[in-house]
Amino acid sequence: MVWPPQWEESSGPGQPSAVAEEGVLKGLQRLGNRLLLQITINGHRRTASMEWDPPPAVGDVEVVLLASIGAEIRRLGDLEVPTRKRKTRR
Repeated sequence: MVWPPQWEESSGPGQPSAVAEEGVLKGLQRLGNRLLLQITINGHRRTASMEWDPPPAVGDVEVVLLASIGAEIRRLGDLEVPTRKRKTRR
């Protein structure tokens, strides 16, 4: 998994570039195997995209991030993502 999440810079003329770690997680949306994070940095809303090859599964990361709404982005990179054991068929 790539951390911190990446986004397309969208600051306007004269606005400083934002640093993801300075933001706060405000929301999350899942699009297939990608998570879109809504982040607020210095009062400005940004969207960051996370996509990776499992493990961990996207659903496992989604659960941890949903439980972390309101947390600083810098703290999210240190969270443990529990992995679900796949059931084997007999």
